[in-house]
Amino acid sequence: MNEQDQIIQEKIKKREKTDIMLAYILIVILLGCIVFIICLKLIKKDDNNGTEEPTEYVANYIKLEDIASSINSNMNSKYNGINANTSNDSINIIYGGLLYNIKLVNNELEFNIDNDNKELSEEIYKEIVTSICSYYNNDRDRCKNAAESITFGNNENGIRFIDNTMYISITNSVTPIDVVKKTVYSEETVTEINNTDYEINMNDKVISNINIDMGDTSITISGDLSSNGNVTIKLYDNDNNELDSKELDSNNNFSISFDYDDKLNIESIKKYSISIE
Repeated sequence: MNEQDQIIQEKIKKREKTDIMLAYILIVILLGCIVFIICLKLIKKDDNNGTEEPTEYVANYIKLEDIASSINSNMNSKYNGINANTSNDSINIIYGGLLYNIKLVNNELEFNIDNDNKELSEEIYKEIVTSICSYYNNDRDRCKNAAESITFGNNENGIRFIDNTMYISITNSVTPIDVVKKTVYSEETVTEINNTDYEINMNDKVISNINIDMGDTSITISGDLSSNGNVTIKLYDNDNNELDSKELDSNNNFSISFDYDDKLNIESIKKYSISIE
């Protein structure tokens, strides 16, 4: 073997050593990758078997406790001692000997009007509506205006009626408004004796600022007139039977009184109507 052949053989041996070394390096890298992947799988499995609970989605609805708290905070000045609490998906409101049990049914509060205590009933549902509206809109004053503008029996956003039952959604609310909408009657309308929050617009004349004073011996109904007219007031019992009526020709304002007797008394007078010609 000459010298040139020896040089070629040595180069071949060096190349073989280099190739073997590269093969070992590639094998080590491949084994490292396999070990790394296995470790990742083991770590992920350990995380899944850990004690950490998955995050639970909680709906961002107003809580019944928040509504009860709003009733206690905002109604106690007028109704001293009123107490609202929650239990078994319902709000219980106690005032004196009265109990309102307002159940939550399919995300709606089921409120039944107590006709014998209508003023308190209206105050309660208006505060409930105000608190729900304020939760979603953060504007109590305008929400209170919206609640004051509710006409019982007329459905609107977040509120519906079935007979004498009011359903108030806790996931939706009335739209806040800047001013209280005044109910206007354009014809003679029989309404509850404690309802004075409306105006009458009949025969191009307007009656406003209606006031009712139920004294010990008589009942007096008064108001303001936009122009001279003949005002007629009728009193009714709970079944809309007419008990008495009087009329008066007035200018600027009017005041009509009815003295109590065996037929006409505080207990019998439940409704009234006003008309003007």
